[in-house]
Amino acid sequence: MFQVPEGYILIKKEEYEYLLNTIQQMSETIQKLTARIEELESQLRKNSSNSHKPPSTDVYRKPIKNNRTQSGKHQGAQPGHEGTTLKLSETPDKIIPCKAEGICECGQNLEKLAIKNIERRQTYELPEKLIEVIEYQVEVKKCTCGKIHEAICPQTSRVEYGKGIKTLMTYLNIQQMIPFDRLQEFSRDFLGVNISDGVLEKSNTDCYNNLESTESEIKEAIVQEKVVHSDEKSLKVENDKQWVHSYSTSLLTLYFIVAKRGMDGMSEIGITRLFKNILVHDRWASYDMFEHILHALCNAHLLRDLKFVHEEKQKNWAKDMIKLLLMAKEKKDKGQLTELNLHIIEKAYNEIISDALNEEPTQASPQIKKRGRKAKSESQNLLEVFINRKEDVLRFIYEPLVPFDNNLAERDLRMIKLKQKISGCFRKEQSAKVFCRIRSYISTSRKQGKSVYDALKCAMSGYPLKLVPILNGC
Repeated sequence: MFQVPEGYILIKKEEYEYLLNTIQQMSETIQKLTARIEELESQLRKNSSNSHKPPSTDVYRKPIKNNRTQSGKHQGAQPGHEGTTLKLSETPDKIIPCKAEGICECGQNLEKLAIKNIERRQTYELPEKLIEVIEYQVEVKKCTCGKIHEAICPQTSRVEYGKGIKTLMTYLNIQQMIPFDRLQEFSRDFLGVNISDGVLEKSNTDCYNNLESTESEIKEAIVQEKVVHSDEKSLKVENDKQWVHSYSTSLLTLYFIVAKRGMDGMSEIGITRLFKNILVHDRWASYDMFEHILHALCNAHLLRDLKFVHEEKQKNWAKDMIKLLLMAKEKKDKGQLTELNLHIIEKAYNEIISDALNEEPTQASPQIKKRGRKAKSESQNLLEVFINRKEDVLRFIYEPLVPFDNNLAERDLRMIKLKQKISGCFRKEQSAKVFCRIRSYISTSRKQGKSVYDALKCAMSGYPLKLVPILNGC
């Protein structure tokens, strides 16, 4: 008779297959749950310093370690900084003489003495009355034939607000982002007038209409630029999410608001379809659909992704790549991108990729068969970017005009998000379009060193600044 060895039990074949199948199912479930837990924990560990998330989404308000390195400089202005000290004006509006009067200790009358010197002292002050009312007294005459004749007057309505007030309201609303209700409080408190919502909205609309040709000129100029920065941010319009797309250079800014973020929205704007040079962006996949464009990836975004992969996934290749990118940036900033240094950077880049391929985990164990393609980890996806898009990552060292990051576009779009934080949303889509066009004009004027108020005053008068080509005056 067959004896079962000690420590073993005898079961039927059907029971064995059932247990084996159950174990395989449990193993698959454990792997899925482990992967899901890791994914959720990774999301919790992401913040503004190691991902694309904005600082406003950081959960814990404690200091976050960032990518900056200490420069060794003290806080405040550095040696050589000119400063902005208040200076004496050469054309004061009002002069008040202060005469030396009285009797000296020796008995001499000071009024009879000759003036040795006049010391200038000035006070910058607001006038007591911030608004003036201009009245036109229009003569009306009746001819002997009975015909009525009126004198020519620049104003047609009986009472209206002047372009100076309208310009100020548009400046405070669009540039300083003060909502209508607070603008009305300001008008009552400082100007002594009650301005309605209709007047404020019409001021913005008039400025918007006068800038139609200016917007087209800026768009045409951006299409011809060698390097353009692009980015996009969401904005609430009529309780729905729309997208503001920005296209920036050091002297030009253009904002468009459309319903879509991806290729459809970009095609509707038309710039990416016409542009044929280098576009700097943050790796949004829709940009890659325009194959006629040369791409330059934002390395600031890549550094944050690398930091997360190194600190949270313990990938050494990510740490090495961070050092290499920062070293390449330093070489460019110092003008040391010689052929030898370019060769050294490329060789180090390839070595890091080679090490990373050895460091990344292999595919799933063959004992557990799963249908479909295995999902790649975050580190594997990031590694593929550095493998497949090496030229786009390193374009900043090949092209002198290409910067290390996309901070120019980030700065230009930051004010759009600030507008949403202040006002919540736009109640009408047209109001969002008005904001974007006027804001494009303001940003472009500021980049070119123009006074924003003077630029808006020219636009309100119907003669916006000629920013393309760059000219002075209006």
